[in-house]
Amino acid sequence: MLKIQLKGRDSEAVWVVEKNYGIGRDAANHLVLDDDSISPVHARLITKDNKLYLKDNNSQTGSFVNERRVTQKQVTPGDLIRLGAVEIAVLDPRESASQDALGDGDIPGKWTLVSDSSWLSGQEFNLTAAATTIGRGSNCDITIPGTHLSRQHAEISIKGTRLHVRDLASANGTYLNDTRISEAFARAGDRLRLDVYSFRIIGPEVDDKKTRVRPRPGSRRKSAGDTPAAEPKLEPKLEPKQWKMRSTSPGNRVEPPQPSRLRLLPWISGGLFVILITLLIYLLAMV
Repeated sequence: MLKIQLKGRDSEAVWVVEKNYGIGRDAANHLVLDDDSISPVHARLITKDNKLYLKDNNSQTGSFVNERRVTQKQVTPGDLIRLGAVEIAVLDPRESASQDALGDGDIPGKWTLVSDSSWLSGQEFNLTAAATTIGRGSNCDITIPGTHLSRQHAEISIKGTRLHVRDLASANGTYLNDTRISEAFARAGDRLRLDVYSFRIIGPEVDDKKTRVRPRPGSRRKSAGDTPAAEPKLEPKLEPKQWKMRSTSPGNRVEPPQPSRLRLLPWISGGLFVILITLLIYLLAMV
């Protein structure tokens, strides 16, 4: 969930909480721009798979991202959107929070609940270092006059780089990422729901989201002065390939070795000689 802010105008940044966020001159849009260069429904910001896309709505003067005209394009923090003559900056809400991130003194960073449901959509609720209670009672730190909430529904406190959320025996329950809890720890980006009222948790940027490489068992952590060892070079195995062949193909059959005819000739001649001698002896005996 990102923020957008009009450039060159005295206006506050607003959250893009709706999945189909309309921008244009018509009063029915989420962001109304009273400018002659803006079409009635000029463009839309569409949230899909946790990504934000700018989609032009066949506007007269076009939609631009970083001065390139687009029909639909993903936008990220730092991009500049221009609709007609109006410029809109795309902000990362964690940047302001990260300025207050944990330092050497272990001072909690800035945490905010941003509502994305019901009539509270887009409203921000800042959390303090002390425990913050939420409910419909006037004695709560954050009072939401909704009949679905208990008088004291939940308590939130900042614990280092996480939030500790505790349900105060509410009637309709406290949910973290759609799981009902009695108490649990939450991180930036999680979704908190108090019955029908849901909030996105915005907090300081921490190292938890960075990619980590898990060392192999038995290996030690490398220090800055270590020289990476050369990987052992594996010699290729020279093994005869086993070809799978069809037995019906003459070219693929393995024929048994055939004896040479020249080698058989002496054996044949000798055999005939023996037969002739035997026959001659038999005839002489008969005489």
